[in-house]
Amino acid sequence: MSLDLKLNAVHDLAVDGTNVVLVDGASRVRQQIKVTLMTWFGEYFLDVTFGVPYLESILVKRPNRSEIEAVLRQRINDVPGVTGVASMQLNIDRERRRLEVSFQANTHEGLIADTITLE
Repeated sequence: MSLDLKLNAVHDLAVDGTNVVLVDGASRVRQQIKVTLMTWFGEYFLDVTFGVPYLESILVKRPNRSEIEAVLRQRINDVPGVTGVASMQLNIDRERRRLEVSFQANTHEGLIADTITLE
């Protein structure tokens, strides 16, 4: 069993009184996918190869939808415990500069689904 520190809705450590809360199973994998998709490539100083290459592949002058999907699928597949991405839908809102990623991922914990909004 693999545990992780749980993050709350605003991405701070979740605490219960004076104790940090841990997360495992499908919830851990879902949280790690979200953390991965919200991290810019090179942002994490201990591993500059971690994260999504937003500046290089997504926030470009003429974004290619299939390339964006391929990049995001690969990053999700790189999360420990993920065995494959079953489906993915992208909702690109250029006016609001928002990307909504809805996905279903096969994991060692079963199928998980989530929607992550990147702004």
